[in-house]
Parts: sequence; C-alpha cells; structure tokens
Amino acid sequence: MGILRLLLALAVLAAHGASIGKLHLVGGQVAVQSFYIISGFYMSLIINEKYVGQNNSYKLFITNRFLRLYPIYWAVLLGTLFTSIAIVILTKGHVLLTFESYLSVKTNIFSFFYLVLTNIIIFGQDIVMFLGINPENGNLFFTQDFRNANPPLYSFLFITQAWTLGLELTFYLIAPFILRKGFKVVIPLILMSLLLRLFLYNQLHLKNDPWTYRFFPTEIMFFLFGYLGYRGYLRIKSISLNKYINIFTFAFIIAFTTSFSYLPASKADYLPFSYRELGYFLSITLSIPLLFNFLKKNKLDNQIGELSYPVYISHILVFLFCGGLPFTLLKIGWVKVLLTIIFAYLLNKVVAMPLEKYRQSRLN
Repeated sequence: MGILRLLLALAVLAAHGASIGKLHLVGGQVAVQSFYIISGFYMSLIINEKYVGQNNSYKLFITNRFLRLYPIYWAVLLGTLFTSIAIVILTKGHVLLTFESYLSVKTNIFSFFYLVLTNIIIFGQDIVMFLGINPENGNLFFTQDFRNANPPLYSFLFITQAWTLGLELTFYLIAPFILRKGFKVVIPLILMSLLLRLFLYNQLHLKNDPWTYRFFPTEIMFFLFGYLGYRGYLRIKSISLNKYINIFTFAFIIAFTTSFSYLPASKADYLPFSYRELGYFLSITLSIPLLFNFLKKNKLDNQIGELSYPVYISHILVFLFCGGLPFTLLKIGWVKVLLTIIFAYLLNKVVAMPLEKYRQSRLN
C-alpha cells in the first residue's frame, strides 16, 4: 500500500498549496482520515500478530511506536527552529514566523509551559485546536472555532500539521486494550463514535473545523474501520486470489484517489460527509485487505510507503525553506513536492533506518 500512502501524503501537500498541476487528489481532511483507517489496520495487524507471546508487552509496543514517530518529528522540529531563527536573523527581525505569536501575547507560566511542552512531546497538539489564548493575561480558553481566537493557538505550533500525531499517539495508548477484544468491543465503539459525530453535527450544529476531523472521540471510528479491514485480511490471506482481482483493486483505488476532486461533492444535509467521501472511506476499508495481501512482499512499494510519514511531517519545513530563498523556481508546486520527497528520503536514510534496526532487534 506504499503508493497509496504516499499519494495520501501528497494530498496534504496539495491542500497546503503544493499541488502538481491540476492533480489535487482527495483533499487534506479525507487524506488524514484515510491515514487513520490505514493506521488502524497496521496496528491491528502488529498487535495481534507481532506483539504476542514473548513480545506481548504494552511497554514494548508503546516504546517501539514512539521510536517510530518521535526521532523524525524531533529532527524536523529542530530543522524548523533553526530555519526560523535563520530567517529572523536574515530579515533583521522583519519576519518572525511562529515566534511572532509568542511575542504578541503575554503568556503566563501555565500557557507557556503547555505550548512549549506540546511542541516537544506532541501530545496535546490536537487539543490546541479547541483552545484560544487571551493576549492580555495568557489564559487559555475553550473555543468552538479556533479561527475566532486572535492569535489562533495553532500558530504557536512549529509543526502545525503534527496535531494528527496527537490523535495517532492517543490511539496507540488504547489500541492494545481494544484491538485484541474483537468485534464485541470494536463494533460498539464504532457505533458510539458515529452517533456522537451525528449528534454534534445535527443537534449542536458543530459543523466547522476542528469538529470535522480533529476531535478524537469522533475520529476513533476511522482507526477502527482499519480493524475491520484487518479481519477481512485474515479471511483472504491464505487464499490464492486471481491476480486480476488484485490488479483491478489497486488500479481502482489509485484512480479513485487521483480523480476524487473531479467527482460531485453532493451530500445529504444531515450527514457530515459527502457521498464521494463516504464512497472513498468504504473503498479504502474494503481494499486494504486485498492491497496489503497483494503488495506486502513488494520491496519497492514498501520503500515508497516509508516516505509517507517523513513527507507529511516535513513538508511545511521544506516550504518554509523554499519561501525563505529568493528563487522563483522554489515557489512552483511540483518543485516543492520533489524537494519534500528528497528530504523525506534523507530523513529515512539518516534517522529512521538506523533506529528501525534497533526497533526490530527488541522483538524476540
């Protein structure tokens, strides 16, 4: 599923202003929620098949997941800090970037500590999207729409897209207690998450971002859709399927992903999603078992998939770097995409791959 994962990461880049021609893919929100489904599938797979027997350790699972996410995140965070400081120095303080938010308010000890800490540990970055800050005293307050806060609290985050990792890490903390319980736990949780989303949407009229895809209780259903995909995989993994079924499934999901933005966006008033979004989520959930079974031994596809996380987490840094240099070429969308992929490859080579050997060595 490596090509699909990379396309979803590129969809986020396109949403942030780095599209490749007219290829806009599925949009940022659908890409993120599709990643949740894929993550749920992989967590179901490794929890039930890798972290068993001698490896059945909650501590081992959590620390291995941390080793997967944090080193690259911290490398990008340091790169963002150094690049931001360089831009401040080169512009003689005329361009302050994220530092401007910190200087524009009178933070108190609690708010300053929270904002600095969440930039470091990732946990809590999703909660930032539901908070504002009083510039007079630094007190944090709840807001239904973060765009009404001035300055918006997300502007205090150095890697603004890392809020999704906050949800991802929260899921990791509870995944072993859910994904081993089977349908009797997963199905009720999906239903509760869906009903809560419908209640917030129709009764409380919370139809705006961040409620649309940043609220963990309503997003957990996407992770659990991945578990349904895993159960489907268990049914087919020992079956020799006709190769044309696999090829058709792969071609269909890639075509759906690349043509998504050209499809009608009609929806029912009472539904939080358009029909094309519902169709895409269903297609992802149903195709994961076939795609994984088909491509799990494809080394090239796996290597492409390994680029998805560093592409996603580093692209704003690359955009920042491109924007800080006086070259028109670096402002072109496909150039920024290409540079992001190259930087992601280097991150994997220098940071992720050495640690991956250590991560795997911890498993018996």
